[in-house]
This record gives sequence, structure tokens and C-alpha cells, in this order.
Amino acid sequence: WPNVRKLEENHDVGRALSPDEERALLTAAAYDDSPNRNPMLYTFLRIALATGMRSGEIASLKWGQIDFEGGVLTVGREKTKGGTERLIPMNADVRMALEGHAVWYADPKRFGEINPGWYVFPARAGRPVGGRPRPYDPTKAIASLNSSWAALRVKAGVSCRLHDLRHTAATKMAEAGVP
Repeated sequence: WPNVRKLEENHDVGRALSPDEERALLTAAAYDDSPNRNPMLYTFLRIALATGMRSGEIASLKWGQIDFEGGVLTVGREKTKGGTERLIPMNADVRMALEGHAVWYADPKRFGEINPGWYVFPARAGRPVGGRPRPYDPTKAIASLNSSWAALRVKAGVSCRLHDLRHTAATKMAEAGVP
């Protein structure tokens, strides 16, 4: 096989963020006052960093999948080995982030009473009206965080991928001896 060209290796492997990088991202997300900021990004990041859930799993999370009493999140069948649901324990950080997000979400100016079938991270709906931001549609999941994520990384001065938050969570769990 002397004439067969080798495929290039992917050198863009995941990495775990340092505690300083993690703190910079969370601080930038929490205190972002720019007009184009995504108010849900902070909660999204906290869940990703604490649970190691895939970004698609977080984006498609519905309120009915959150059991505050039992302290677990139920994740669907997307990429799990046997196609079965996974129960992800909520630590105090995730619980606090989701409870705060629920208060923001249930504001009568937004959605009012939370429906279990609604998405925790709703998509933008319609077109902007007179310079006002577009409203959210809780029946549709957020499609992408790309522009918010890119702006946040610049503001925080951190160069990483969204998937690196999953690597960070896994590394922290392994270091803590979590099976």
C-alpha cells in the first residue's frame, strides 16, 4: 500500500478547564450586561460544569425531567449505550442554578406558571419588533448558543469549546473519586 495516503489525525482533543478559566467564564456570564446577552447562558454553563451533560441534552431538557424533590435530572435516550434514560444527581450548585432559573422563567412577563412539557432553555420566537428583543417560545428548545458562547469566551478571555465543559466535569468527578 505504498500509494495510499494516510488520513490526518485530529489534534483538536478535549481538555479540562483550569479553575481560573472556569471562574472567568461563570463570572462573565453572570455579570454580562450587554444588550445581546443570553440570560440563560449562566444556568446552562453551571449545569454543564456540574453534571457533564452534553450540550444537546441540556438544550433539550424539559421542566418535567427535573425532580427537585428527588434531586435528579432525567436525561433522554439520545446517545446512551442501551438507549435508556439516565438519572443525573443534582448537587447544590445545580439545584440553586435551576431554582433561580425557574424564578426568572416563571416571571409573568415571560411565561408565568411553568408547564412540565416546556423546555428549560426556550428558543427565540418570531422577529424583533421595533428594536425590542424577540420573545421566547417555551414549546421549542434553544437551537444554538454559538453567538452567545463566542461572545462570552471573548469577554472571559478563555479559549475553549463548549464540549470542554463536559471534559472539565468528568475530570473534577474523577479527581473527587466519583465512580
